[in-house]
Amino acid sequence: MARYYGYYSTSQLQVFLKLLPGDGWAVGTSPIMNYDWKAEEWTVPLNLDVSKTVMFGNLPVKLEFEANYYVVQPDLFGPEWMIGFNITPVVPNVIEKWIKGLF
Repeated sequence: MARYYGYYSTSQLQVFLKLLPGDGWAVGTSPIMNYDWKAEEWTVPLNLDVSKTVMFGNLPVKLEFEANYYVVQPDLFGPEWMIGFNITPVVPNVIEKWIKGLF
């Protein structure tokens, strides 16, 4: 009896490079490439992101702008551009504090 594993099977690959020029700034790239094994199709973006960590009161917050241009897409209806804006609170790493407390 044959098993049905779904309509598609994909793999993802993400590579990244970040430059930290200082003063809370970061510039880099972290494209997420997808490959559909059943359709044998790639989705490949060119990616650029810029972020700045700022203080809101006592809480550090990372503000990030990201742009993706898809140089390879599976069909005519696939994405051409993706633009994003992220707001990420930077919370204390309790696991790191716990490990440092052990030694």
